[in-house]
Amino acid sequence: MQKDDATWLRTAYSVWALLTAFVFWKFYMFIGLKFGWLERYEATFNVGSVVAAVATGALLTWLIARDHERHEYLLASVGELRKVHWPDWEHTKKLTMIVCVVVAIFSVILTVFDMAWAKLLKLLLA
Repeated sequence: MQKDDATWLRTAYSVWALLTAFVFWKFYMFIGLKFGWLERYEATFNVGSVVAAVATGALLTWLIARDHERHEYLLASVGELRKVHWPDWEHTKKLTMIVCVVVAIFSVILTVFDMAWAKLLKLLLA
């Protein structure tokens, strides 16, 4: 069974809300630790920071989701991602090896040029 695009977008909004809430919870805990609120108001600050982080994540997600143009754009993006032809595992391994070989070749070339320039500058400055 294949999910429709709106379901995927709602899932993305949920993940965004959770990630935003986590980041803001860490931020609130950092601020509480920095200003000493965490030690002074230990029980209430922990609960308050979680509530504030969840509220912040929900608010930011709601602000993103309520914009109709952005919602349509994101739905169209999900639809376009359905059209992408993703490479199979063998093709991915082959392309990864090509990239590794090219990076190795260029690192050798850059090392040779670096050593040559170092010797040339040492001769000029000596």
